[in-house]
Amino acid sequence: MRLSAMAQPGRRNRSNVCQILVIDDDHAGAQLLIHLLKFAGRTGYMLENWQDPVTEIGQKRPDLVIMDVRLRVCDGLDLLRQLRTHPDAAIRGIPVLMTSAENVSVQCLGAGAAGFLEKPFDTESLFRAIQEICGG
Repeated sequence: MRLSAMAQPGRRNRSNVCQILVIDDDHAGAQLLIHLLKFAGRTGYMLENWQDPVTEIGQKRPDLVIMDVRLRVCDGLDLLRQLRTHPDAAIRGIPVLMTSAENVSVQCLGAGAAGFLEKPFDTESLFRAIQEICGG
């Protein structure tokens, strides 16, 4: 697990529950991740609008995005760059934890990710990364 200095510990939404958006086109893997998040007392949900993910992120304002680098519909690094250059500072500031089966941590952290987990990752690494980014 690699975390960047951009991680914002303790960032929370108004309900004081860390809302986590999962962006992964592996539906079964994403569902498993959401169940793990629920087990850890977090609220996870999957991206619904694959045609315009930046708009959905802007509307839902998650506390954290967990996103795979390799997506069929779009490139995860490109989407991360779109978030980091968005005109709305609140959207630019949403932490993104990138995941990939390849070790592309340098590219992800360089593009503004709050952290990186190489797949397959264990639940302890996942929960530690979320704790460091979201707090609580």
